[in-house]
Amino acid sequence: MGEAAPALELAENSPGSSFRFLRHGVPHDYVSWHFHPEFEIHQIISTSGKLFIGDAVHSFRPGSLFLIGPYTPHNFAGPVRPNVMIPERDLVVQFRKEWIEASAQLITEFRAFRPLIEEGIFGVEYGGSTPQIVYRLLNRLDSIDATERLICFIRIMDELQRCEHKNILGTTKYFIDTRTASLRKFNKVVDYIQAHIDEEISMETAAALTGMSYKMFSRWFIECTGIGFRKYVIKTKINKSCEYLFSTPLSIQEICFRVGFNNVSNYNRLFRQIIGATPSEFRHKSHETQGTTFLREDFADDMET
Repeated sequence: MGEAAPALELAENSPGSSFRFLRHGVPHDYVSWHFHPEFEIHQIISTSGKLFIGDAVHSFRPGSLFLIGPYTPHNFAGPVRPNVMIPERDLVVQFRKEWIEASAQLITEFRAFRPLIEEGIFGVEYGGSTPQIVYRLLNRLDSIDATERLICFIRIMDELQRCEHKNILGTTKYFIDTRTASLRKFNKVVDYIQAHIDEEISMETAAALTGMSYKMFSRWFIECTGIGFRKYVIKTKINKSCEYLFSTPLSIQEICFRVGFNNVSNYNRLFRQIIGATPSEFRHKSHETQGTTFLREDFADDMET
C-alpha cells in the first residue's frame, strides 16, 4: 500500500468570531497532507520548502502568502530536521464561502470579494507589497476585540482583492459543493489514487468506486479536473516524488519505484515534462536556499518581487 489519503481537518471558528485564526510552529498536527471545507489564508513566517497543493507543487519562503480553496488537499513541507522545533512558522485564517455569500446578501460591500473567492478555488500566491501589509494585519488578529477583528479581516480581504502581483497556483478544478454526490465520488477517487500511489492505478477500478461506466467516468473526471484520469494520476505521482526528493535522502531510483513507476528513464522523462527539470536538478535547486526566520523589520526587503 502507498501513502495515506489526505486527512479531513475539522475547524472551529475562534471564540466570538465568524472565522478561525491560528498561529503554529513545526512539528504540528496540521503540517500534513490534509484538506478542509474552508478557504484558507496562509502566511509563512519562517523556513522555506514546498507547497504541495492538489496535483501541483510550488515553493514557499518566509513571508510567502497564499489563498487556498476548500477541499483542496495541501501540505507545506520542509526538509526533515530531527529534534528541531520552530515555535512559529504559520499564520492562518480559515473562513467559509457560505459566510461570505450570506454577508454579501446583506452588505453590498462584501460582493466585491466574489472574484477573490472564485480565483481562490484554484489557489493563489500574492506578491508585491501585499504580503507585508497582510502580515501586519494577521499578526494582530489574536490581540484585538471582536469588532476590530472583523474590521481587520475585511482589510485583509481587500488587500488580497486589490493585489496586482499574484500567481494562480493550479489549473485543476476541485468539487467544493458538499451538497452534491459528486464531491463524495471525487474524494473516493482521490483516496484510491493516494492509497495506491506506488502501484499501477486502474481507471476501471476508479470508475467502479463511483458506480459509473468506464466512458461515463472518463467524461465526468475531465469535468471535475480539466484533465484526463491518466494524466492526473501521472501528475499526482510526479508531485509525490517531488515531496520525497525534497524531504528525504532516498535515491532517485528508490523514489521512482515508491511512486509506482517501474522504469527510471520513463520516470525521468515524465518528471522533466511536468516539472521542467530533472529529478536531480529539482533536488539540488530545492536545497539551495533553506531559509530560517525572517526579521520582522526587514520584511519589506525580504518580499520584494
